[in-house]
Amino acid sequence: MLRVAYDVTAVTDSPFGGVAQVSINTLDQARKHPDIEPVAYYRSGALSGAPAGLEAARKHRPWHRFFSEPCDITHSLCHRTLGISARKHVYTVYDTWSLVSNPYQPPAFQAKVGRRLRREITTADVVVAISGATRASLIEMGLVDRQKCRVAHLGYTLPADVSAGGSPRLAALTKKKYVLFVGCLEVRKNLGHVIDAVKPLSGVELVIAGHPGYGYHDRVRPRLAELDRDRLHLVNVVTRDELAVLYRHAAATLLPSWEEGFGLPILEAMANGCPVITSNRSANAEIGAPAAILVEPENPAQSREAIEKLTEDAAYRESIVARGRERAAGFSWEKYFDQLVGIYRETLS
Repeated sequence: MLRVAYDVTAVTDSPFGGVAQVSINTLDQARKHPDIEPVAYYRSGALSGAPAGLEAARKHRPWHRFFSEPCDITHSLCHRTLGISARKHVYTVYDTWSLVSNPYQPPAFQAKVGRRLRREITTADVVVAISGATRASLIEMGLVDRQKCRVAHLGYTLPADVSAGGSPRLAALTKKKYVLFVGCLEVRKNLGHVIDAVKPLSGVELVIAGHPGYGYHDRVRPRLAELDRDRLHLVNVVTRDELAVLYRHAAATLLPSWEEGFGLPILEAMANGCPVITSNRSANAEIGAPAAILVEPENPAQSREAIEKLTEDAAYRESIVARGRERAAGFSWEKYFDQLVGIYRETLS
């Protein structure tokens, strides 16, 4: 039995973010595993707004580094090293753009996060990357030795059969022909590409599920305004079941990001029977290929042509849907956690 301490601060800070979802599912799988004794810690936020299952999580205090019950592994899931006494420390890296100058974050924030990431990566015993693309970037930057960096692909959650009946706004949307975008409304997600791909398509609307992020007010919102108001639907907050409804009725899910650490909506869309059009670079291509339609992020005409073919050629669409379901079946939170357990054991040995 391995005693493993997990940092789940992302859940108590903001339970709807991507890192929070990874933390929730990692802890859930750890509780189910016969060889793992999990202990959860959080540094900030509150348990009152956290999902069920975190009731026993402990507030992390500075003295835990010296006086907590020793663990076999500490696994830092939430960007900062978890200060708990342990034999070995595992650190998860979700992406690498904060490690280089980039246009996707405020410069001061990027510099601060980049310094912290470099420090945490170099002091960890093992680094877990959530995609091969992320691992390759870390190695290319010289931040981690090949033998010290492992890949553990994430899983996804597929809701039970759902309908739009319980949500009037979704019931109206599902009667339309629309393209779906899922993710933060920020510069990195390349929303201009989405607008340029959908705008020329008569009868096709755009549904966006996500919150504003960096660059929204001065760079993203002006591009969204280029689409007629009656063709643009911003649904912002959706439950997981509502998101499944949107996937299952969409003509396609379009995700032309410039950079991704993994691209969870790619798997979610495929598992829900929705064709995916996504970038031919970063982790998008790694997770989507060979089932997604890959496009150049700087060429929205390729996405427009793909949408047209998906809406006009039923046989082609069915082939993409079938390939997507097959691809998504290769990923699960169970498989992800089995990879982690293998990493824990190898690290300790």
